[in-house]
Amino acid sequence: MNKKTFCLILLSCTKFTANFAQEQKVYFQQEVNYKIQVTLNDEQHALSAREEIVYINNSDNELNYIYFHLYPNAYKNNQTALGKQLLKSGKTALFYSTPQEKGYIDSLNFTVNGKSLKWEYDSIHIDICKVFLDAPLKSKDTLILKTPFYVKIPSAKFSRLGHMGQAYFITQWFPKPAVYDKEGWHAMPYLDQGEFFSEYGSFEVAITLPKNYLLASTGDRVNAIEEDNFLNENVEKTIARLELGDYKEYDMGFPPSAKEFKTIVFKQFRVHDFAWFADKRFNVLHDQFELPNTKRIVDSWVFFTNKNFHLWKDAINYINESAFFYSYLLGDYPYNHITAVDGTIMAGGGMEYPNITVIGDASDPFELDVTITHEVGHNWFYGILGSNERDKPWMDEGLNSLYELRYVRAKYPKRKLSAFLGMDSTSKILGLNKTPYWKDKETAYLFSARSNNDQPIGLTSEEFSSFNYGSIVYAKTAIVFDYLMNYMGEDNFDKAMQFYYDKFKFTHPTEADLKKTLTHFNGAELDWFFNDLINSNKKIDYKVKAIDKLSDGSYNILVKNKTRTAVPFAIYAYKEDKIKGLVWSHGFENKKQVGFPPIDADKFVIDGIQSLPEINRKNNSIRTSGLFKKTNGLRINLFTGMENPYKRQLYIIPMGGVNFYNGAMAGLIFHNYALYQKKFEYYINPFFGFKSNTPCGYAEFNYNFLPKNIFRQINIGVEAKSYGYDLYRAQAFNETFGTNYKSLNLNYYKISPFIIFEIKNKDANSNRTQTISYFNHNMFKEVQDIDADTYLTFAKYRAQEKNTKLFYQ
Repeated sequence: MNKKTFCLILLSCTKFTANFAQEQKVYFQQEVNYKIQVTLNDEQHALSAREEIVYINNSDNELNYIYFHLYPNAYKNNQTALGKQLLKSGKTALFYSTPQEKGYIDSLNFTVNGKSLKWEYDSIHIDICKVFLDAPLKSKDTLILKTPFYVKIPSAKFSRLGHMGQAYFITQWFPKPAVYDKEGWHAMPYLDQGEFFSEYGSFEVAITLPKNYLLASTGDRVNAIEEDNFLNENVEKTIARLELGDYKEYDMGFPPSAKEFKTIVFKQFRVHDFAWFADKRFNVLHDQFELPNTKRIVDSWVFFTNKNFHLWKDAINYINESAFFYSYLLGDYPYNHITAVDGTIMAGGGMEYPNITVIGDASDPFELDVTITHEVGHNWFYGILGSNERDKPWMDEGLNSLYELRYVRAKYPKRKLSAFLGMDSTSKILGLNKTPYWKDKETAYLFSARSNNDQPIGLTSEEFSSFNYGSIVYAKTAIVFDYLMNYMGEDNFDKAMQFYYDKFKFTHPTEADLKKTLTHFNGAELDWFFNDLINSNKKIDYKVKAIDKLSDGSYNILVKNKTRTAVPFAIYAYKEDKIKGLVWSHGFENKKQVGFPPIDADKFVIDGIQSLPEINRKNNSIRTSGLFKKTNGLRINLFTGMENPYKRQLYIIPMGGVNFYNGAMAGLIFHNYALYQKKFEYYINPFFGFKSNTPCGYAEFNYNFLPKNIFRQINIGVEAKSYGYDLYRAQAFNETFGTNYKSLNLNYYKISPFIIFEIKNKDANSNRTQTISYFNHNMFKEVQDIDADTYLTFAKYRAQEKNTKLFYQ
């Protein structure tokens, strides 16, 4: 880079930073600093604690009260926001739990200068309270507030806070002020789907517990030589097992707790939460790695049980590699250690906290690596960039999933989706062995989008259905930002995200902040991206209509936008399946001729690298010569398989059956049903009945419309079937017609056209389904003189609601 170019870039970034500062004068951020002394009672599964909070009011407003989160009360009964959400999503453990399994927080007494303050629970949520101040806390003033508290630790089978025996997962456990910003108070109940939003500050936490517990926590241990020695001894024991290749599972029983107690003090600055995990059975590994930019040394730790020793033996490497990867792409990790804890016996799966993450169950080392990477990445997206995940979950989970996708693509370029599903012998049949693993996110999104069950990325966490929280918040966000990165250029995108990280670390950035940053580095507005791909569930489907080669060797390619979602796209030129060039086109709503400069190519493909989040790629390619330029070849698969975007697929299943009149039947099923719903679907099942000595079978043809109105889907189709019947006894038939049959088998033919309207639920989490159906049944008998043909037409409305309480698991 020459000096002039460098100066221009520096000047541009300086101006950009100044504009941010000028436009964000209203921004302020409260500071909350904690000192907590807590003692674990592992016989009663309880915490006894005292808390001192230094609250600094950086706003321009006086505060007369402070909202607090009392999250352990979320486990007190099944009428809390958590209890209702779990039940609605089909999780009944809390609903049917015993009083001993539930949890709560009490013994609160908020004081200032030794004087008790009035406080009250929220009128709706018992895990929120309002503490009234005796005197207003003025702008730029500081308040020191104290309270004791007692936590009965719930069972860990409900959500994130809990215990299983004497294994403790202590998260969201202390009284915590809600965020106060320019929008006011963000007092929100605890939810299992939809996480947390807290103020930055410092923590000094003294944890007292029996001496033989191994303890992993947010923060750095302070003056803990004895505890350091204790951990190092356990590291040596774990390494000795590794060197011996002793990976077998040992007894998972809990040893007796030591009679003596220890107190370990942890300190951490510039974080917004504090979590700790304790277990007497932990194996421990420790390592260090160097950050790519500052070259600072960071400690890495893993704590895991015997149950998963064989999986976790290399987990320290997963931490080192993923933390280095995120530091390289975004900016260096700012703390002194990163820790991962085996939490496979708790509910909630993997979950992130500052400096530390708890990891859910994993089936193999690869899955553990990906899970640890995702959770380590949350130190950036949630820990350091503290966006409001309850309001914009995609800014945490979705952006983090993008970097997880990039990690997998870089580290495991040959890994296939068959590994994710644990299928080896059947992977070739299903085509999973040809699908890259990082396509798992596109797979999840298309499953929702193709059936019109998808939702806009930009919704709040509570608005998403359980499936869409994964397929949209995590998966679709990752693939649309992967597409944006391809559009902007990887280097340019990374510069934008590095600026975003450096500018907004240890703050609460918003969607507007991210949009402004990306727009600046893109050099053009990105309204189309945020309006169409983030804040709507519009679909993308570009189609190649025709191609015209001009005299100078250039091409005009006619492209139609079937969904009218006008986003940029690239057309790739191929020669013998090798990319020879590409041209980007601005988005448009109808049709457009896209010009391609002179090139020696035999095929052109819209989005050849498949980064554009399209719902249909079968219409993306066209050949430069041949009679049927757009025709895709036919591929025949047994059973079913992954969709091939450039082939027509026919699935065949050998099938047998038996009934009374046709006897044993043999046949085939021809169909095109697969993982994703298609607009046109068919199922043809011809049989031959060996008793009746006649053909029989069933067929169904469906056309699925995905309207943008009150209906989620309109399904128009027809069913046809033919099987044997014996309506009259042979004797009665012989008497009537003068025949001498000992038995009689006749066929009937039934044709039933239908139309089904499925009504869309306003609440995506609703268990209610509503359909309006119209059927026209036409039945024809083989012997017309015996019975008249049957015609039946009817319409019906059906409403169904699943009562989760009846399905106790």
